[in-house]
Amino acid sequence: MPSRKTLLLAVAVGVALIGGSVALDATTPDRTYTYEVRELSASSEGAAAVVVDDTTVDLAGPSAAFIASDGPGDRPERTALREAANGSRTKAALPGSLVDHRYAVVGTSGTTSDVSEVYRLHEYEEDGTVRVTTERVTLRAFYDDLAVSAATPRLRELVRTGELTTHERLTAVLVAHDGRYYHVTQPPLSTRYAGVSTDLHDVGYLLGSGIALLAGGWYVLERWGRRARGDGPEVRR
Repeated sequence: MPSRKTLLLAVAVGVALIGGSVALDATTPDRTYTYEVRELSASSEGAAAVVVDDTTVDLAGPSAAFIASDGPGDRPERTALREAANGSRTKAALPGSLVDHRYAVVGTSGTTSDVSEVYRLHEYEEDGTVRVTTERVTLRAFYDDLAVSAATPRLRELVRTGELTTHERLTAVLVAHDGRYYHVTQPPLSTRYAGVSTDLHDVGYLLGSGIALLAGGWYVLERWGRRARGDGPEVRR
């Protein structure tokens, strides 16, 4: 029959295994992401609408609104952009689709849209009122601001092969490399992560729980049995 010290040591080992599996789980990714890229021609303005849709992936980065120019519903936006280019407008007076965006890309709607205007929006405060000015920029300037350099091995692999599988989310919408732009698919294909770390986590948690429960239960039963038989320490009255 194991001694009480042995049982307590077994409980400690079980708790340590549980703690290690919890720590391992905290550092194990939940999902595996597969990204794809396609080269974006600098002269192909038709891809701008797709790129604009993906600028919401990184909320801290440059974001853009796409304004369709082939219908009556876009007139307030284009009017606001042009007026702000000639002076300024209060932010509260801007159409909602333009609020909190750094860029506005104007073009015909549809998959093969033709961009006619690109505006960069600037906010500033004047006498307690937030105002907005705009400036016309080229589509290439818009892409330059949006793109990240393929400076890391992951991004270089993505550009080289056209596909990248990683356990971390990428916020890049465009990747610039050797004077070319590459559009990153957003959102990527994703699956539940499975690997050695998840297997170790499951085994460690189950084994640790089993050892801790078995040794702890045995220890409690032994102490209860000793007291029931009168073998325990004398109780002072």
